[in-house]
Amino acid sequence: MNLKIGVYMVMAVTLIAGGSLLVAKGKDAVSQAENRKQGTLEAEQKIMLYDKSPGTIVQVNKAMGEAVQKGELLFKVKSAGGTEEDVLAPETGQMSKIVVKPGDQITQGMPVAMIQKSAYYTDLYVQESEIQKLAINQGVKVHFPYLDHPDQVHGVVASVAAAPQFANLRMTRERGQADLSMLLVRISVDASPDLLPGMTAEVNLDDLAD
Repeated sequence: MNLKIGVYMVMAVTLIAGGSLLVAKGKDAVSQAENRKQGTLEAEQKIMLYDKSPGTIVQVNKAMGEAVQKGELLFKVKSAGGTEEDVLAPETGQMSKIVVKPGDQITQGMPVAMIQKSAYYTDLYVQESEIQKLAINQGVKVHFPYLDHPDQVHGVVASVAAAPQFANLRMTRERGQADLSMLLVRISVDASPDLLPGMTAEVNLDDLAD
């Protein structure tokens, strides 16, 4: 019995020591989870505002969901003076919304459509203690863990907020357990046929060089 108790004590001491070492190195499960930052993949949207003479929509060249190229003809407008104005796509992307139709009267400043750009991004909140791992224009690996075949694409740090966005309150209020300041980091992501807005994007800070 005494031998069995002794074995249990040795095992307990070993586990505690090993766990303490992992925590000190930041390799425990909690630390690893905190270093995996997740956000939602978003697509940039461009609202098109009509900037020419007032007139009437006489032609709509695109439908919702269709791809467009920058400079491509989207609408024709007949002005009050009888001349026709061409409305061209300001960005390459996809028509995500069209708010006018032939026969509509439009004036300068009215929205006519929305284009979903081909560029994606994700916003992540990073602890102040980890922010030094990231720099503007730094390349990062962005994972998409919930795809049928988990994908990884190249991303770039586009911006880091100058001021903390919020404080992530700790579970205890013991001395030395200060609140963690979180900063907003935007990662630009290369477009890929497998990616869609709304997907979960993940960046593992442990993959970055210290």
